[in-house]
Amino acid sequence: MIACLLASSGWAQSPLDGNWRVTFATEGSEGREAMVELKGGSGTWTTYARSDKDKRDVCVGRPLPVTIAGDPAAGKLDLRLDVSSAIAGCRDRKATLQRTDDKTLEGTFDNGRAIRLVRP
Repeated sequence: MIACLLASSGWAQSPLDGNWRVTFATEGSEGREAMVELKGGSGTWTTYARSDKDKRDVCVGRPLPVTIAGDPAAGKLDLRLDVSSAIAGCRDRKATLQRTDDKTLEGTFDNGRAIRLVRP
């Protein structure tokens, strides 16, 4: 009965649902971290602030919209970070990801920088 209700509501659980710890490279190859929370292919991305920087960066430390699409079983996924829709002046990003195992996605942003998502 519950499965029927979930199916009829249009919400289907994705194998990507849940929290992901993100590490990614920025300009100058500086490493950064974020948390992604997904449910049904969309969710939020929150970049962690660095203690010595980011105090005035409005794009850091708050949940921003993210979507992920593709077939997890096939291994190739597209991540889209649509931050400009939430905060003017913040950059949107796209990344292509490959599933390396059940808990890890790796790939590159559209600017060529590395990104890795790991399920805790």
